[in-house]
Amino acid sequence: MISKNNKCMRILIVVLIILGFTGCKEKMVCSYRIPVDKGDGLMVSTLEKHAFDTTRFVEVNEDICQGKYGNVHSVLLLHKNELLVEQYYNDWDENEMHFLASTTKSFSAILMGIAIDQGRIKDEHEKMLNFFPEYSVLADDSLKRRVCIKHLLTNASGFEWDEHALAVDDPQNMGVQMDKKEDWLKESLALPMDTMPGSIYAYSGPNNIIVGEIIKRATGKNADEFANENLFAPLGIKEYDWYFKNGVCDMSGGLKLKVRDIAKYGMLHLNQGKWKDKQVVSSEWMKKTFEPYIEIKHTVYSCFQWRMVETEYGFNSWFIPGNGGQIISVVPELDLVIIINADNRGIRKDECIPLEHLIKALTEIHPECKKN
Repeated sequence: MISKNNKCMRILIVVLIILGFTGCKEKMVCSYRIPVDKGDGLMVSTLEKHAFDTTRFVEVNEDICQGKYGNVHSVLLLHKNELLVEQYYNDWDENEMHFLASTTKSFSAILMGIAIDQGRIKDEHEKMLNFFPEYSVLADDSLKRRVCIKHLLTNASGFEWDEHALAVDDPQNMGVQMDKKEDWLKESLALPMDTMPGSIYAYSGPNNIIVGEIIKRATGKNADEFANENLFAPLGIKEYDWYFKNGVCDMSGGLKLKVRDIAKYGMLHLNQGKWKDKQVVSSEWMKKTFEPYIEIKHTVYSCFQWRMVETEYGFNSWFIPGNGGQIISVVPELDLVIIINADNRGIRKDECIPLEHLIKALTEIHPECKKN
């Protein structure tokens, strides 16, 4: 029979072991971990071997662990096609699929490029209404007749739409209202025109819903199936989840991927559409994807669902943001890709440092970036 004292002692030992493991886990997560080669196509290395400022990274990493940037889930940094940083926080790990939110929108651009490369669609100048003959009545609107694929991809369709007028979780936000509709395609195509297509930037989810349907009609496959065969398979992406509503693929924000797979996607853009020895999408299309078309605000420009920003260091950075703190950042001149995933939905802006500052801090550890 176990005595009361021995029983209490065993319980205490078990508790101490659990606390010890918990403490070790926290310490491991909040210190720099060298990425592991998992045989998934990502080559790995270290910050030190690439001459990055490891001391500064440790400081940035500690800020993340202390919650200064909110509820960050993961940070990945790749340089010259090698994964140097793979950090997970707040009980997140590499096996979970993360929601991409509006980072999903960039997939409409690359899938459109693949469809054009395959000859399924002539080019980005094809008129939107050519793909929707059943909505011929919409052609009575002279402005709507002018809308082409390029306008949709650059958020310059001219639709009467202002998704940023209200907070993304405000019940009256246009995006929230659209989510409640049963027929996303019909509602998107029926939006009234506000400006000349190609003249003014207006962030818009419906643009991507329409692009997804154009891909479906041109290829005979839903956007997720087309992506699986022509994008995910070449990248070795085996798991994904894409939200549908009444048969319409949510190209605006419905994709989930594992974080390391998001890194592959970022690298594909860094390498002009090439993954390993396969040209997944033409370099010509990638050049168009990163070409600045319309100014969003000073030094920030709209590309094919990406945004280009002129940095203080004299080089350009391309990024695609998503609600809650999703960011894919590509800096070709530095051979750099940064992936951030978080869940800062509902967190007030004054409660944490904006993740744009984290991107800047991570970029500054590059050996070519010196603080002024």
